This record gives sequence, structure tokens and C-alpha cells, in this order.
Amino acid sequence: MVERKMLGLEEADKMVGAIIEYTKQQNGLPVSIAVVDSRGDLLKFVHMDGASWNSTQIAQMKAYSAAKFRRDTSALAAWMADMNIQLTDWGDPQVTSIGGGVVVWDESVSPHKPLGAVGVSGWPRPDDDIEYARIGIAALG
Repeated sequence: MVERKMLGLEEADKMVGAIIEYTKQQNGLPVSIAVVDSRGDLLKFVHMDGASWNSTQIAQMKAYSAAKFRRDTSALAAWMADMNIQLTDWGDPQVTSIGGGVVVWDESVSPHKPLGAVGVSGWPRPDDDIEYARIGIAALG
């Protein structure tokens, strides 16, 4: 029998709440936020009022890609270049290498195991989306 720890709705709520609160504190741009479990299945999605139209799908793609590849999306392009493969080689239109998808790890075990991922989209620079995703993960404690 295989047991696997994964993110659940409670953790997704904490992450999304922290990201929204931080966005409001910073008077930041509204974002879309997606949280997925370790399989890449959507647990929670929020599109803040005023978030860009394309951020809806992109946030979900970022979270999904991070969970599937067990890598932050900002690292995917370099990893694929090292493997001499491209995004299209996966045959999955939901895969992206745009930064802002961050893996949530169970650091209580060795080696660390992925619990799921969070994807944030809405800022002009992916580094800002990454920062917001990390704020959400930090809310888990």
C-alpha cells in the first residue's frame, strides 16, 4: 500500500488567504492564484477582482506544471534545455515554463516529497509572481 501526503483544502485556503492579504497590504496588482495537490489536480482557484484576463489560465498552468515536474516553473526551461527537450515534446498543452509556479515540499522527510504546488499570475514580471507564491507557502508554517 502506498501512502502519500498531499495538500488539502485547508492548506490551500491558508495559502490563498496569505497571498490575497499580502497583495492588499502592498497595494499590489490583483492576481490569480491556483493551488494543486501533488498530482496536479486543482484544489482551489481565486481570480481577484481586476486581475488580468489571461492570468486565470496561466496561474492554473503554473501550479499544474510545478506539481507534474516537481520543479518550480522558473527552473523548467533550463532543465529542459539540459535534457535537449522542449515544452511541446510533452504533448501536454497545460505545461508552461513561465515563472510563478512553486512546489510545496514536505521537508519533514528525507528525501523531501512534493505535497503540491501553487501558481500565481498577474504581475508583469514572473519574479513577482514567484515572490507571491512563496508568501503563500510561508503561511503553512
